[in-house]
Amino acid sequence: MKQIKFLLAAVILLCTAVFAGCGADNAGTKNIAICFPNTTQSWQRNAAALQEQLTADGFTVDVKSSATVEEQKQQIKDALQAKPNCMVIGAIDSAALVDVLEDAKTYNVPIIAFDRIILNTDAVSYYASFDNDAIGEAQALYFEAALNLRNGGGPYNIEFFAGGDADNNAHIFFNTVMQMLDPYIKRGQLVCRSGQTDFNSASVKDWQAENARPRIRELLTNYYGGETLHAILAPNDEIAGVILDEMQKAGKPVPLISGLDGDPKAIERIKNGQQTFTVAKDADVLTAKCVRMIKAVVEGVQPDINDVKNYNNGVKIVPAYLCTPQIIDKTNVQNY
Repeated sequence: MKQIKFLLAAVILLCTAVFAGCGADNAGTKNIAICFPNTTQSWQRNAAALQEQLTADGFTVDVKSSATVEEQKQQIKDALQAKPNCMVIGAIDSAALVDVLEDAKTYNVPIIAFDRIILNTDAVSYYASFDNDAIGEAQALYFEAALNLRNGGGPYNIEFFAGGDADNNAHIFFNTVMQMLDPYIKRGQLVCRSGQTDFNSASVKDWQAENARPRIRELLTNYYGGETLHAILAPNDEIAGVILDEMQKAGKPVPLISGLDGDPKAIERIKNGQQTFTVAKDADVLTAKCVRMIKAVVEGVQPDINDVKNYNNGVKIVPAYLCTPQIIDKTNVQNY
């Protein structure tokens, strides 16, 4: 498991304090711009929670929501022209905002990347998210323990699904899981009958759960007509729900299946024995941490940071605060 070196973080962050308190053109004001996708309910809930908490603390909050990359880029451009004291962005495409964020540097607006890192730009000041490596590790370790792989368990048939290609987090989750499970694949304890173990083959376009439906149907038809599919890596709870729906329609037994987000429907499936586990990303924890980060930036003080080495966006290492995810399964689901 990755250990955060807090002492090193404190030393290095002395060099990053210049970012805090930017946006001086609006000195004395507390204007915040939030630019999030509206593609899922979780994004909409997060935007509403941030707006509610910031408004209660006397901030003026401009929330913009978008369905496409081009729409988001235009909304960011429009919001930056008002020179907010801070802008929080949940990127639809982690790599698509380089050009538009040049305006953020022109207007001296600090940018906080929310949940997804923004790639290939030095305009990003901070990153607030969950520990993405830890999420992948948690999923892999659960499979390892549940299938008794360390003690030679297997062979078990397994298939892999990944999140959307434009989300850098999806790559981190998947790559971490595959690195940890690959030795068991090579030893024959885990058998992927489709051979589809690379990200591109496993990716679910745009994280849209319905986009997983054709692939799970094809896998069941082509590779598991007379075979048992013992385990499935599902990258989030919505996709897990679609996969389980298709397996039920095909008359297949419930596999060991992962999830992510701790969605209410997934909690019910875990209680009913239909989904094995999920990795919960408590939205309240993340939004509360982001609000504290925003306040620090506006006040001109250093935000709390616990990672200064793991999020190189291709141009710079972005100082981050990473919240801790939690496994929910049948052993603790009654607490949720």
